[in-house]
Amino acid sequence: MLPVYKNIILTGFMGAGKTTVGRILAQSCGFEFMDIDQIIVASQGKPIKDIFAEEGEEAFRNYETEALLSLQNVSEAVIATGGGIILRSENRQVLKQMGLVVYLRASFETLLKRVSQSDQRPLADLSTGTEPLKGLLDSRVSLYEQADIVADTDDLDSRQVADYILDRLKKVAGSD
Repeated sequence: MLPVYKNIILTGFMGAGKTTVGRILAQSCGFEFMDIDQIIVASQGKPIKDIFAEEGEEAFRNYETEALLSLQNVSEAVIATGGGIILRSENRQVLKQMGLVVYLRASFETLLKRVSQSDQRPLADLSTGTEPLKGLLDSRVSLYEQADIVADTDDLDSRQVADYILDRLKKVAGSD
């Protein structure tokens, strides 16, 4: 449907909806759906939370980069990234080369509501309050905003976000 784009890559903070929106978007485009976090879990044989606890964040970031690089020759895929993949400049460069990067943006309040419903997010420990999580988001926003498209997800369901992205893709393709 959108052959102009090799891949559509979703970035954003934890809880932004990358996996859920990604699945809908892939189905709508006739693309394959790939989730970098799921690739890491499969390759390491354990949940991300365990990787963080046993090996630390740096090891996880290395696995994340490895997983991203393993997808460099993929085409016609919607790829959901982990929230911190944009921290490494090498990853940001690879993402841009792989396809159109879409930032799923949500307010801190929306993200907080979403991440508080899961205990599988190692960097979302709310036992010390919300300030550390807010600081983490604030430190990443300028990197997320380097995306080709920014899609606001507040007050939209996943289908509406996917439809918005599809609409933007069609407009971008029409201007080429």
